[in-house]
Amino acid sequence: MITNRLIFVAAIIGSALFASYYGGNISYALFYLTILIPVIAFLYTLYVYFRFKIYQSMEAYLVVKGDWTTYSFAIANEDYITFRNVKVKFLSDKSTIEEAHEMTEYSLLPNDSERMETRIKCNYRGEYYVGVDSIEVTDFLYLFRITYPILSKLKVVVLPRVVQLDRLGIAPPQPDVKNPMNFSNAAEEALDTEVRKYLPGDSRKRIHWKASARMGELISRKYQHIPKAEIVLFMDLTQVREEELKVIRTEDKIIESVLAITNFYALRSTPSQIIYDMEGRQEVFITARGDFNAFYKACARIQFEAKLTVSELMKLRLQRGDTGIFCVLVTHTLSRELYLTALQAISGGNYVSILYISDDTSDASGKLIDSMKLSGIAVHQVMLSDEIAEVLTREIRVL
Repeated sequence: MITNRLIFVAAIIGSALFASYYGGNISYALFYLTILIPVIAFLYTLYVYFRFKIYQSMEAYLVVKGDWTTYSFAIANEDYITFRNVKVKFLSDKSTIEEAHEMTEYSLLPNDSERMETRIKCNYRGEYYVGVDSIEVTDFLYLFRITYPILSKLKVVVLPRVVQLDRLGIAPPQPDVKNPMNFSNAAEEALDTEVRKYLPGDSRKRIHWKASARMGELISRKYQHIPKAEIVLFMDLTQVREEELKVIRTEDKIIESVLAITNFYALRSTPSQIIYDMEGRQEVFITARGDFNAFYKACARIQFEAKLTVSELMKLRLQRGDTGIFCVLVTHTLSRELYLTALQAISGGNYVSILYISDDTSDASGKLIDSMKLSGIAVHQVMLSDEIAEVLTREIRVL
């Protein structure tokens, strides 16, 4: 392209010199022609951009990370002139299109079209664009190349994977293999705001004396049944300070770890609780399959913008005075504060397991992990290249 431009610049200069020295209709006609040709070439690129058509679609716009789904793409020339050198650039940073190159060039005759039926795979959780990114149009003389962004891109919502586990190696050892969990966490009851008429046999502790005085008859408060989770997961949603690809992979690993563990217990009818900070402290109880499905759908739009660290979330939970619970902390950051909070949990008769999602292999990080293990905290570092299923099923030994 640079060579062609230099040739035309030389032609314009040469024709200008020829016209100025010799004059005449022919010399000036050549001069105007050398100027007019680049203008026509540029207008051609504009014309092609506004006249060619692109069609793309997907079988579904709510997909699961790593699953293939049908994708169709078509480019058409519905005009009366030939379209040459039209290059289509596909997005490839977060998705993969089967049997498609990142950049594909097309030349279309009038009323001609090219169609591609293939599959697309979204590689990361979240909400982002896939398919065609931009169009590059080059004129017939290779003088101008103009890249136009596609305004109507395909936007998909990608749900994280749910990794199936046949066992959970990070769980505390159980003396009774027939009972997968044996914590002293019976369901608790709390007084509800609703009231009803007093019935014979009701405890006097349930009587709402103010309401009884107001209504002139005995009124009892209702009790609500609050399931007490035996497994409490603390999910770190603070900002990951790494390069973009590592940020995405770290976030995915954290969410998929939490989902794998809660799914493991949901299938075994064991209640669990997820605590995290997103626009305020959130507590999600997973007591049935429907609870898990609701949380799973919400995971696609989880943002890592938390203000509270997992250490702070755990401190707030420990204020309840629970004992014998299984605490799982899924985090991308280790700190002395987290170490001390985990020690506090262990001293209260709880079992603590930390999943450290990071490629950090520094001496400081290694020493902190060793200290935690020596203190009775089960710690396992999960590299970004590790498979979640292998990590969670592998038994983590405390030194």
